[in-house]
Amino acid sequence: MLAHILDGLRGWQRRLTLILGSMGRATVIMLKSRTMIRTLAGLSGATICAGSEVAFAQRAVTPITEIRFDLAALGEDNAARSSRELSAQRGLERSDAVLTPAVNIVLVRPVGRGSVSVTGQLGYSFYARNDQLNRERISVAANADVPVGPCRVGPSIGLQRRQSDLGDIVFAPGVAVGTAGNAETIQRYGVTLGCGRNPGIQPFIGYSYERADNSNALRERAEYNSNSWRGGLRYSSPAVGDVSLFASRREVELSPLALGGTNDPSYRNEEAGIEFRRDIGTRIRTSATVGYSRVRSDGDVVDEFDGVTWNVELSALIGADLRLTAGTGREVTNSLASDAGYLITKPNRVRLEYAFSDRMRLDAGAQFTDRRYIYGLDVPLGAITDENRRTFDAGLSFDVGRRMNFRIYGGHERRNANGTIFDYRANSIGVSLGIRL
Repeated sequence: MLAHILDGLRGWQRRLTLILGSMGRATVIMLKSRTMIRTLAGLSGATICAGSEVAFAQRAVTPITEIRFDLAALGEDNAARSSRELSAQRGLERSDAVLTPAVNIVLVRPVGRGSVSVTGQLGYSFYARNDQLNRERISVAANADVPVGPCRVGPSIGLQRRQSDLGDIVFAPGVAVGTAGNAETIQRYGVTLGCGRNPGIQPFIGYSYERADNSNALRERAEYNSNSWRGGLRYSSPAVGDVSLFASRREVELSPLALGGTNDPSYRNEEAGIEFRRDIGTRIRTSATVGYSRVRSDGDVVDEFDGVTWNVELSALIGADLRLTAGTGREVTNSLASDAGYLITKPNRVRLEYAFSDRMRLDAGAQFTDRRYIYGLDVPLGAITDENRRTFDAGLSFDVGRRMNFRIYGGHERRNANGTIFDYRANSIGVSLGIRL
């Protein structure tokens, strides 16, 4: 395994030398800038509001401009994310090296009493051996907060395009050949409207549209569109935090090729529940959503679902140097990578971040995810029906000067499913270099 990884990495040696050389010359220019900007990761969660939150963001906005260049090299002993048998069916080499240059951008600007924000990543992944997987990596989100009389309007746009996670491609074994190389694209458009004072009671409504497409013709049957509506009442106060009662309806239209070519492959997911969020200073952040979901379809296109859904997360700063983040959930989701109409997903996650000093940090995490794949009345022969996936990762970061960051990281992943052909284990190790303007 190590020999294959090293062979792949040697294939990139000359390209890395040229790229790093040019990046080094650019660094000399960038280090002359006097502007100190915080890291991209630290800002994105704290300054960018999404969904219904935008409509209530009645607080001062600090202008932010961040541009960061990243170059990552990753060696994997199972880039195919599948067993040896399924890797052969897909025509993929298991051991590979991946080179990914990328640009990350965060822009936040106040506009009168409102604001606009844009976050994005533009990158491309190059595989040394499985070049059919070479693919762009694009993720862009734009949000606005527009005051209109006593209300606030929050339009949002999002776009994601990337190579599909090979561990998620779980078509029946008979159609595995030719399905691995695929760019999946997800577009999201939404708007929210919230009125009232903060603190106080605030009614809100929202609408969003999502379109999900695959570039591979063999995987068109996994595509879908959805329309979602959401509304409710929120109470906000410094002592209590934000508490919301909500109801939502999501109508999902699958590809006509899905579920055995059903005439009307669509269903709806209706949910009602309560949300809570409160930050206790900068040390503790809590959020929780608990609801009851019903999945129904006309003509029994998919199996029905009735049950409690939730998403809970806690982040706490322990002492001055250690932050612990933990979360759990149960969700109804879609997949661009399987024949299933929808999935019942249960993610459980924990993450530790420890600062040895201002320049050196350690992070480690684990995630345990169970999935149940819900089909129509007839489950395709040989298709996956349930799985549990375990992922572990750790990394060590070093700041070199004020604007450069070096990171070394590794991970382990394994999946157990209802058939041994879908089971796999994968290990990876990588390094990355980041430069901030």
